Amino acid sequence: MQMRILTMLDGFRIGLARGISILAQRVSTEPRHTAGSRVSGGSRTLAGVAITPDSAVTIATVWACLRYLSQTVAVLPWHAMKDGAKGAEIQSKHSVDYLIYKRPNPEWSSFQFRETLTHWALRWGNGYAEIERDQLRRPFALWPIHPDRVEVCRDTETGVLFYEVSNGDCGKIEIAAMDMFHLRGFGEGPVGVNVIHYAAQSLGWAKAAQMFGSAFFGNGATPTTVVKNKKALSPKGLAKQRAEFEQLYKGPYRANKTAFLDNDAEIEKLGLNAEETQLLETHQFLVEEICRWFGVPPHKVMHLLRATFSNIEHQAIEVVVDSVSPWVKRFEDEADYKLFGQNRQGLYTKMNMRALMRGDQKTRGEYYKLMREVGAYSPNRILELEDENTIGAIGDIHTMNSTYTTLDRIGKEPAKPAPVQTAEPALEEDADASTARAAFERMIALEPAHA
Repeated sequence: MQMRILTMLDGFRIGLARGISILAQRVSTEPRHTAGSRVSGGSRTLAGVAITPDSAVTIATVWACLRYLSQTVAVLPWHAMKDGAKGAEIQSKHSVDYLIYKRPNPEWSSFQFRETLTHWALRWGNGYAEIERDQLRRPFALWPIHPDRVEVCRDTETGVLFYEVSNGDCGKIEIAAMDMFHLRGFGEGPVGVNVIHYAAQSLGWAKAAQMFGSAFFGNGATPTTVVKNKKALSPKGLAKQRAEFEQLYKGPYRANKTAFLDNDAEIEKLGLNAEETQLLETHQFLVEEICRWFGVPPHKVMHLLRATFSNIEHQAIEVVVDSVSPWVKRFEDEADYKLFGQNRQGLYTKMNMRALMRGDQKTRGEYYKLMREVGAYSPNRILELEDENTIGAIGDIHTMNSTYTTLDRIGKEPAKPAPVQTAEPALEEDADASTARAAFERMIALEPAHA
């Protein structure tokens, strides 16, 4: 009986270990870091060019998308917060607030830290930073680690995630998941998707068009020019003529110069073919194509071909909601869990995106006026939102329009006020009446009383 129980337990352990092992293999082989390495190894696209995370940034639209998203996230104020009696309050004296708002480590600013991790997550799918803790397990530094050095693994026995970091000749070290700040990009599971890998065909097309355009203009006046010699030339003479012609007229700086030919030579100009005339249209289309991969509107990468500017304010708000806020949320979630731990005591982190949501001055003025008239905003609150100095305690008073009433009173006659009761004023006597009264009173006083 005991042998049977042990056999069952052993079988359960073996099955569990096998399941965890399969899961670990899936995690270790699925990380998009590995896919990124394959791309880095030189996988060619159908356009005939290789796309890697490094070569992709030589495409202007890719660079612009990376710059916009990473710098927009980095510029936002990021604080440790706690809900209090007056709403959310910044915990400026908390150690985590110093890490995320000022300096995550002695060598990096908060801006540089967030800009770099977002940039890595966009190019490699993941951004990493080791969380250095003191003896009480409190975080006091964040050290970024390049994604090429990190591999996400899972323990085959316990199923616990950990990070394996390569230190070159010094071997590899393991970092616990709780001690690794991991900014995951889009994707499922514990590892983010490498956008460069999946967008390789579109980026390869853009790179090929870029190279074609460079070669086209690099040939200057010659790609559509034919030189005809009436007299036959030897191979040596033909090579000399070609070299002299290219030296004088080839290249963007020598284009459109006047040509002087000898040996009774003639120049014949050929027209541009359809592929060459569509080069500009191809570049314009590829700008929009690449923007779709990164979720950035074309006008944010200076592509204003179809911009009307009539709704540019709403477009600016849309890009914050659709493109920037997901990255902000990724930072906040990772920081809340790994910097505060499970016993957060009401603490959390928050990036203030209000500045990005502002409209123009006229729109903001109308909004503030409405909010003050309904009693929602005080003058000091409006000044704070505009980053202006407050006016003291008097600015905290909330006011509203006195004509406002409740819905059930609309259309009814207002109640008439009750009449005020006032005492009638005593009549003042003139001088003659007063004299007569006094004489009458003296006469009554002198008259003898009757028995």
